[in-house]
Amino acid sequence: MLALGGLVAAEPAAAGAANPPSATRILPAGVHRVVADQTIDGDLQLQPGAVLDIAAGATLRVLGEFAAPVARVFTGGGRVDLNQSRTPHAHPEWWGAAPGNGAVDSLPALAACLAAHPVLHLLAADYFLSDTWVIERPFVRVSGAGFRGTVAGAGTRLVMTNGTADVLRVGPARRPRMVNDYPQNIVVTGIALCRSAPVAGNPANPPAGMRAQFLLFARFEEISAAEHGIGFVARGLVRSQMSNCVAFRSIPGTQRGAPWRGFFLDGTQAIGLAGGNASLFLTDCNATIGGDPALGDNVGLLLEGAFADSFITNFETAGPATGIRVDGRTAEIGGRARDGHVNLHLHMPVIDQCGAIGIDIRDTSPQALIDISDPYVAAAPSAQAAIQCVAQRGAISIQGGQLVGGTNSRSGGHAAGLLARDSAGVQVNGLKILEHVAPVVLDRCQGFAVQAWVGASRDMRAPAASLRQCGRGSVALLLGYGRPAYSAGVELDTESRRIRIDASGLDDAALLGGADSRVRIGNRPAAQARTADIVIEGA
Repeated sequence: MLALGGLVAAEPAAAGAANPPSATRILPAGVHRVVADQTIDGDLQLQPGAVLDIAAGATLRVLGEFAAPVARVFTGGGRVDLNQSRTPHAHPEWWGAAPGNGAVDSLPALAACLAAHPVLHLLAADYFLSDTWVIERPFVRVSGAGFRGTVAGAGTRLVMTNGTADVLRVGPARRPRMVNDYPQNIVVTGIALCRSAPVAGNPANPPAGMRAQFLLFARFEEISAAEHGIGFVARGLVRSQMSNCVAFRSIPGTQRGAPWRGFFLDGTQAIGLAGGNASLFLTDCNATIGGDPALGDNVGLLLEGAFADSFITNFETAGPATGIRVDGRTAEIGGRARDGHVNLHLHMPVIDQCGAIGIDIRDTSPQALIDISDPYVAAAPSAQAAIQCVAQRGAISIQGGQLVGGTNSRSGGHAAGLLARDSAGVQVNGLKILEHVAPVVLDRCQGFAVQAWVGASRDMRAPAASLRQCGRGSVALLLGYGRPAYSAGVELDTESRRIRIDASGLDDAALLGGADSRVRIGNRPAAQARTADIVIEGA
């Protein structure tokens, strides 16, 4: 057995002995014991087969550069401190992580590595975990070798070996008292978060791929989360980013019909700021369902409670029943809704083959301010609506965008393009609605303005726009596809009041009833019906 001490540890030396500060220590194969605290000012290099056994209670601190093979080189109950060294990064293999070996729990090695050095590098391999890896240390970076792999060696995978634990939690379990006390500048990149057992546990609080909470200036990039109850949870993230992250589900859990969320932005808890997150930027992320995972309510991106200061750009889904759901839960969060329902931006979302609702806005306060720009929604055969607003208060704008309903309508579905119920402040400009049986449906809506293009290539036998018990609104459609398709341009019931209809953009050739069906009130042509409080222009 060799004791650490000399330039090359060929002879025993006293533990804790002083070493020349500028020397490079090269340790050959063998076990080198550290029995007391020791600081090495220079570089330390371990040759293949060299192992440092550090006694419990002892700390080995290296201030120069530490170099060793990517294999286990640290044993014993003591600590290693490379935090002030010139070592560019550390490997958990030094502490016994066993990539590719499902019989070895790599969790203790990951924790020890990140305690010893602020930069942790993972190989293109599988690391098996018995429980959640918790990262709370500020100013650290965890980097993997790739995040979309589905087999061993294709990128870096953290594999949870049970069905009930989160794979990764970044941030403390409880909210620190002040935002400036949140852990800062944690970066995680290039990792797949996986699971070797079907999702189990409480469906009301299912295990996640990553649970990120109470962080300041955090960044998560190129992370995938496959086969979890929730892909990603964000709670209390302040001035933080998620970029090019992917949630996927294809395998049933132990409880069929359980819900699934690709991304969950949790605003139900107060964090001392307007939203449940603050200045959270979600960019180029994706949520997809494949196979037959036997899910119940499944949502690509769910924002609940106070959603203020959320900026969602290029979010894409394929397969989830609901692409994006914004549920303000006004009564539940009480007075927080006043400031917590402002400054939400959904820019260029791509919702492909949604089975229920593409973008679903629910239960927002009179102070709500929501911007949706350039959405693309394609409705699956079972879909109910491309964009739906229910109990939307305040103001929501939809600027541009494309709602495509051909898959739904060709299969006999009756999905709405834009469906608003019991809502106010809905403003639409430049929206394009193609092949929807019910392009625009407004029910008990107030204070709205809808300007859209509607087109269909076959007989839909329904009005392009239908208004029921609405007031203080305007509708201007550009309707035309060169052949009869819709039973009317705009159809209103007799209870609607203070409505302005611009019929100048309605092509008679697109109407099954011709000119008489441009605008209908109470199932009669507008010219024959009572039109008090209804102004029709361009008829």
